Amino acid sequence: MKIGARVLKTGLAITLSIYASLLLFPNSSGALAGIAASLSTQPSVKKSFETFISRVIANTIGGLIAILMIYALGSSPIAIGVSAILTIAILNGLKLSDVIPLTVVTLVVIMLSSDTNYILAAFARVIETIIGVAISFVINLLIHPPKHDVQFFKTLETVTSEVLLLTRATLRKNTDFAILHRDLQWARKQMKQFNNLFNLISEEWIISKTERVARARKLVIFRYMGRTTQSAIDLLTTLHKYNHVYHDFPDETRTIFRERLETLMTAHEQIIMKFYGKVPPEAVNYMEMNRENRDEYLNMFFNEAKQQEETKEHHQFEANGVTHILAASFYYEENLTNLNRLVRSYKLHEHGQEYDSSHDELRE
Repeated sequence: MKIGARVLKTGLAITLSIYASLLLFPNSSGALAGIAASLSTQPSVKKSFETFISRVIANTIGGLIAILMIYALGSSPIAIGVSAILTIAILNGLKLSDVIPLTVVTLVVIMLSSDTNYILAAFARVIETIIGVAISFVINLLIHPPKHDVQFFKTLETVTSEVLLLTRATLRKNTDFAILHRDLQWARKQMKQFNNLFNLISEEWIISKTERVARARKLVIFRYMGRTTQSAIDLLTTLHKYNHVYHDFPDETRTIFRERLETLMTAHEQIIMKFYGKVPPEAVNYMEMNRENRDEYLNMFFNEAKQQEETKEHHQFEANGVTHILAASFYYEENLTNLNRLVRSYKLHEHGQEYDSSHDELRE
């Protein structure tokens, strides 16, 4: 059982919301405030603020609809159902679908209230809900604000190192097909987590314009880091799918291809080290082939594809496999080149030393 900061903050928000509601409305149970608080703790401060604004607007609309429908149709089950439909339709039209559940709960509670003064009852229930949302936002802002950098870098480093390790093993025919399939599923799942964390980091609430600009520059690099690792996963997936084609390569072709990928993977590792400040900004310039070597490299694969087409019974599939392997390796190389250029520029011009120190703290 794991109890993190978000869970503890949710419990604290519920407790304080109920107390605040009982303080303002002694005859109330505080249930709506507690429910609102439990549904409003978000993984980022910015998202908490957006949720706060959305819920205030939505619950105000829900309260107004409840009052109007009580006077127009009464508070029968049919009237409540019609009111809920109308509320949901309006909130969907305003693109506030995320806050529909709490708004409908508020509406139902108001319309089922036994108070004779419906306006005051509706006002109290809406205020209760706003109390829960507001307290949840304040707690998320002041107490251990969400920071996703640690998990972000941990996920990136873990999946990158694991994929490069698996690729090296695959190039030497040291992997099992079924086990590698499972490992690739794990890598794709990790990249989904990486993308979720990237979105949360991009949503972090930064007041200073200077810090926002610095964060925007880092996000460009983070995005390319993810894209490069994803291209490494795609390359490994291609080698896994066409492993029989790769194994049929002549020894010389397989050796040259393996050495080329070893160069790219080593560069990948060192580019990440460069971002951390462990490799000079101007380093890692050995990835690109000269024109003559590149032409020879391409011709080697084209000849292999032609050979597969001429000699294999299922020639089209085999030849396509050669092309897919080559294309995946070139796409990986292209992303590495772009990432290297961005990291070099960032480290030379964008106060990289400040980030190094903060990242060292994260790694501790």
